[in-house]
Amino acid sequence: MSRAVVAKNFTIQIVSRAAAVLVGLVSVAILTRALGATGFGEYTIALTFLQLFGVIVDFGLTLTLVVMISEEGANHEKIIGNILGLRMVSGALIFSLAPLTVLTLPWSDSVKYAVIVGSLAYMLMGGASLLVGIFQRYQAMWRAGLAEVINRLGLLACIALFAFLDLGVVWMMAASVVANALWLIASIHLARPFVRVRLNVDTRMWREVWSRSWPIAVSIFFNLLYLKGDIIFLSFYRDQAEVGLYGVSYRVIDVLTAFPVMFMGILLPLVVHTWSNGHREEFALHVRRTFDLFMLAGIPVVIGTQAVADGLIRLLAGPGYEAAGDILRLLSVAVFGVFLGALFGHLIVALNKQKPMVWGYAGVAVLTLIGYFLFIPPYGMWGAAWMTLFSELLIALITFTVVYRVARVRPQWSVALKALFASLVMYALLRFFPSGSVLVDIVMGTIVYVLAMLALGGIKREEIRALFAARRAV
Repeated sequence: MSRAVVAKNFTIQIVSRAAAVLVGLVSVAILTRALGATGFGEYTIALTFLQLFGVIVDFGLTLTLVVMISEEGANHEKIIGNILGLRMVSGALIFSLAPLTVLTLPWSDSVKYAVIVGSLAYMLMGGASLLVGIFQRYQAMWRAGLAEVINRLGLLACIALFAFLDLGVVWMMAASVVANALWLIASIHLARPFVRVRLNVDTRMWREVWSRSWPIAVSIFFNLLYLKGDIIFLSFYRDQAEVGLYGVSYRVIDVLTAFPVMFMGILLPLVVHTWSNGHREEFALHVRRTFDLFMLAGIPVVIGTQAVADGLIRLLAGPGYEAAGDILRLLSVAVFGVFLGALFGHLIVALNKQKPMVWGYAGVAVLTLIGYFLFIPPYGMWGAAWMTLFSELLIALITFTVVYRVARVRPQWSVALKALFASLVMYALLRFFPSGSVLVDIVMGTIVYVLAMLALGGIKREEIRALFAARRAV
């Protein structure tokens, strides 16, 4: 397939993802203004609590599905049907526990009712998110992007209606039920050209899936403990308004870190293919190119956020959230760790080293939870932010170490250093010559950064094109 077609398909993916992010940000803007800091704090607590159960339900099945249908001779329909069946059955069982568990915790009635309603929303989302693996394997991520846009538009419409009617936190969570149902239906329909999606129950297949996925599941669970444990701990020691301030900053970080996770989901079948077929040099080349791409994207995000954080929070959340700007500056540094963690964490799966990596995730989780106990009570959201930064950087270091020991692949830093220099030039412009509009600042900063990178020779279009051309050939 020609490079023009590859570029077209990737452009469609980026545009659809950008559209979903934009609609999601508008939804957050409505939520923060309609609920206020306290109500948004309650909404954030409920979402975070449900995410913990969501990881248990996922059990690493999404990544396992991508790996299994990327292997030679795989029966795609059988694998997809059984993994989806396993996901829906386990989801129904585990999410029935969430409403019972939340009743024992010292949260407001709004949080508890939101968890009860949100359990159904997350069960539906589990099925929809699993089917993304089909689009990753068949190189049709624009279909996944379209399904996600439908989900976000449905969520936005419901949130806008419920905000207009002033219905509160629980109804805002109910909006997710409608949106996630639309997501699941759209995903099944869009997957039809590749495979017929239907639930299947084959206990032998379920046992094989279980044996492959449990190390991923345990790793992801520990990963989520230190990623989302900060909000849970913060809700125990500080009021819900402070949770709301921290939560809105975290929403921005979630948007900023969507790219590496999305990209590695696309790349995973390629690195699984090259490694499992013994193409070591090609594997190393893809890793280095991806590292360069992540540095090109991640470093300016971290440095640029230092300049525009206050304006970004004002634009996104409105009045009453001003204190979140400084928290966003600190959390943005963790983006660097998230980019590296996404790269090397997915490579762990490609190398089939999930089991030894469980100990790494567990160790980071234990250290971070200890840090939450020590620093959140006296320092509140600042203690949570510092421990988030610590955990992200540490897990990036550990995953890199495991990948290097197995594959002997190490990144090259020339592109990263050029990206750092170009980002500092961008920061100087934004810091000393602000336009007064955060959107204008972001556009200006992006233009300056790209021009600086072109001048330094840090952006090599042929390298990026080669990466996607190789992905298309799998």
